[in-house]
Amino acid sequence: MLHFDHIVVGGGLIGSAAAKYLAESGDDVLIIGASEPKDYADGDVFASHYDNSRVARVISWNSTWTQLSQESAAYWPILQDESGIELHDPSGCLYLAPTKDAYLQSAPELAAKFALKYSDIKSNDDVKAIAPELYFDRPVVGLYEGAPAGSINPRAVVAAQQKTLSQHGGKKVDDVVVSITKKGSGYVVTTQSAQNFECTNVLVAAGSFSRFHSLLPRPIAIETKTEVVVIAKVSEQDGKKLSHMPSLLYEIYEKDFDGIYMVKPARYSDGNWYLKMGLNQKIDKYCDQLSQLQNWFRSDEHTAYLPVLERELKAILPTIAFQSLVTKPCVISRTPTENPYIDSMQDGFFLATGCQGYSAMNSDAQGKVAATLMRTGSYPKGYNHKDFAIKELGL
Repeated sequence: MLHFDHIVVGGGLIGSAAAKYLAESGDDVLIIGASEPKDYADGDVFASHYDNSRVARVISWNSTWTQLSQESAAYWPILQDESGIELHDPSGCLYLAPTKDAYLQSAPELAAKFALKYSDIKSNDDVKAIAPELYFDRPVVGLYEGAPAGSINPRAVVAAQQKTLSQHGGKKVDDVVVSITKKGSGYVVTTQSAQNFECTNVLVAAGSFSRFHSLLPRPIAIETKTEVVVIAKVSEQDGKKLSHMPSLLYEIYEKDFDGIYMVKPARYSDGNWYLKMGLNQKIDKYCDQLSQLQNWFRSDEHTAYLPVLERELKAILPTIAFQSLVTKPCVISRTPTENPYIDSMQDGFFLATGCQGYSAMNSDAQGKVAATLMRTGSYPKGYNHKDFAIKELGL
């Protein structure tokens, strides 16, 4: 068997970032993860980064998330230069709510702590001055963050991280890990295609699939919730018309949905322009079994979620003529701590998961935290164990 200093299980946003940082240190690194399936019906593991746009803000819910976002935002231009892959659009981010909620009350203190700038949104007129195309059927308040807030392309981020990993001598295997077994002072990692690899340290960073297969030594406290997004095709004219628009987080709570997020149109590989919007629906599901989560991605059940998405999309952008609307299945994981898990479960065994729906924008910093913990046994400056501690099931 080939032996590596570190094996990272999961080739998504956080796993790719962690592997990159480990390889930069000069250690032997292998990342094992399945590529985006061409046909979801044939896939075994999936991710929510299979699109070209995610919200990127910096001022977040608490100090830990804000530091992760600030460090990642500072690194996106460097990663673009290192990889030659464009992945970040610093067009700003709007956070809006009908009233001054808990986030808006905490934002000034967090902004001051991290020397971050923002503008208060006191009325709908303030919104119109920034994004006149947006319409809201009620008064709103909020804040606007300028650059480096905006959006990132998660597909491009993964590609850039893995390209940089390769440049530093790291290796990748396109496969699904089905078990991790302790062997002496290290581990044997076994894949779906019956390949075996040995390592001293292993990091499980398989997103919402981290809790399944036979990856973890003990069960963890975490919720796995389905989500659905709509990918809305617009004309090139409307795509360019909306090119100034910031990302949007609209925290409203209605009888059948809550929490709208929207990213302006981007040009996809087929040459067309697509806008992305998502929200939580009351009919979202929780998956406690691997088969439930796999069936969610493999089936077309997500198409039943379109009516609410279409209604809210057209309400917010009433002047845009959408050419087509396609739903996509997604998933998020929520921890009881409301922070990500980046922690050791036993000697040489590490876990990084629990996105809370926020991890794309700060995945680079999360990967760096995980890599630092693996190599040094401690957290980088500004973080501590309490920020990322795993809560095990039943404890």
